[in-house]
Amino acid sequence: MRMLIDEKGKKIFVQKNAKQDEIHSHLGMMSRKDVFKAKSGSYIKSHKNHKFLVVDPTIVDYFENLRRGPAIVLLKDAGIISAHTGISPGSFVVEAGSGSGALTCYLANLVRPLGHIVSYEREKKFMEIAKENVETFELGEYVTFKNKDAKTISEKEVDAVILDLAEPWHIVKKAEKALKTGGFFVSYLPTVNQLMVLNDALAKTKLKITKVVDVNMQEWKLGDATRPQSMQLAHTAFILFARKL
Repeated sequence: MRMLIDEKGKKIFVQKNAKQDEIHSHLGMMSRKDVFKAKSGSYIKSHKNHKFLVVDPTIVDYFENLRRGPAIVLLKDAGIISAHTGISPGSFVVEAGSGSGALTCYLANLVRPLGHIVSYEREKKFMEIAKENVETFELGEYVTFKNKDAKTISEKEVDAVILDLAEPWHIVKKAEKALKTGGFFVSYLPTVNQLMVLNDALAKTKLKITKVVDVNMQEWKLGDATRPQSMQLAHTAFILFARKL
């Protein structure tokens, strides 16, 4: 996949294996072949003589351009999940539910080329959105979607089980069986009430809580009056980490 950035910073994603060679934009047409012949960091021109910067997109660009359905796990939270589980190339990860596929894309980007993600989603309409996003960003070979309830998890020797579910306490026994010794259990929950129920459920397993975090990120505006941005995104969820020991 390539990304084109126009003179005002607008981004256009270009897939390599599309049927139509012409790429249409508000600033003119370009050839898909020319986009992929160009080196990343170089420019191409549309038939209207407007310049576009050609770059290889990153996971940050993917997040900005996901098709949205259910609420997504934000980058600030996805980052700390990967930091505290050590998910990396070759990791085998189970997640549930898929939602819009934001975390799925993030994880697939981390585990390639040798790892794999198995994503459970019982709502077919949500799974289709997640699947579309994964395919759009050419990560499909690293993800298997299952249109099933997470209570049916059957994988073994998994490096991490990550749950974005309202009632994860119903899945802890399945997660315990799926994880290899030393593997990580992660739960993404918006309220303290849910955390307390999950804490009680985990006490009856080999999954030992290592930390619970709430990631608050403050953005700043730079200029003549440097200050925090007026609008801030604060609490999104508590992230509970446990390890099979």
